[in-house]
Amino acid sequence: MDQDVRPSRLVPSGFAVIRSEIDGDHAIVTVRASTPSGACPSCGACSRRIQSRYWRRASDLPIAGRRVQLEVMVRRFWCDAVLCGRRIFAERFGDDVLAPMSRRTGRLEMIVHHLGLALGGRPAASFAERLMVPVSNDTLLRVVRRKAQMPSDTMTVVGI
Repeated sequence: MDQDVRPSRLVPSGFAVIRSEIDGDHAIVTVRASTPSGACPSCGACSRRIQSRYWRRASDLPIAGRRVQLEVMVRRFWCDAVLCGRRIFAERFGDDVLAPMSRRTGRLEMIVHHLGLALGGRPAASFAERLMVPVSNDTLLRVVRRKAQMPSDTMTVVGI
């Protein structure tokens, strides 16, 4: 019963693996976007003209008892739309994959949120440390507060 484990299955959708390496108790996975173009966040126009690239680091779910650090190559594109006020934009990966300026992937952020909801500050922080997801108690509560302030269409009110 041999199963093929490819690095592309270990990273979130929308990324292509460039290389991966193990450095002690960390696994470092270098990824790039799998799409050839990017959409301007202001006007929505697609562009393939790359202006530059930069590296971004984000934490992801642990693999085999090792913390995972994603090194993401982010491209900057030129916006060719005439009426768009933005000339250069960085590619976006979606809030459920890697939100702008986020230091954790969407799937890790969801686990941190659920830990904060279920256990609170300090107990969730110590449990997260055992799960190889090191976050502080303040970070857990901050994630819960941020998610509570987001508008959602499925609000349930339970009264006694």
